[in-house]
Amino acid sequence: MLYELRVYLTPPGKLAAINARFANHTIGIFKRFGIGIDGFWNDEIGRSNQLTYILNFEDMADREEKWNAFQADKEWAEVRAETEAKGPIVAKVLNSFMTLTPFSPQPVFKTAIQELRVYDAVPGRLPDLNNRFANHTMGLFEKHGIENVGYWTDLVGTSNRLTYMIGYPDLGARQKSWDNFQADPEWQRVRAASEENGPIVEVSYHSILKPTSYSPR
Repeated sequence: MLYELRVYLTPPGKLAAINARFANHTIGIFKRFGIGIDGFWNDEIGRSNQLTYILNFEDMADREEKWNAFQADKEWAEVRAETEAKGPIVAKVLNSFMTLTPFSPQPVFKTAIQELRVYDAVPGRLPDLNNRFANHTMGLFEKHGIENVGYWTDLVGTSNRLTYMIGYPDLGARQKSWDNFQADPEWQRVRAASEENGPIVEVSYHSILKPTSYSPR
């Protein structure tokens, strides 16, 4: 299964317009072409002009066939022209093609808050990072009430990247769970042992997200 993570940055004041276009038009066209839809999110904390969503396909060939058909669709062309009559509503698009890691659960997006985290491993250390999650971190997350949603590596592009999503009931639960996880002696021991020869994460960033009203649940 191929997963495509797409992030849209909108011009100031246009987030509502892109959300409305997806809710009222784009999702229906996606479904008509058999494009799998996992979820849509806006930032709960962070950027106020960002839409994040995840699609799924059988493989890259399936993605190219369906995406090209979508782009060439007459209804989509009409909707896009109408919604952009006063100017573009998307300023920048970022996308990643990903595959689930062997240790990932099948993603289910059911919590009120999700957190998307991206770790670029030190070159050559991605296996160590994956092993730490598979053998330790995921269990510690569960211990502290953090839901493991999905774990992916890039199929195209960055070869040392782990992208994952975790979930919480609300922001208060997120803060409590994360603080307890960070303070857990077992986590501190595991982290120290895995980084005995140096850090295994070079760069990391995260977004705290809330599903849009039109996101499937």
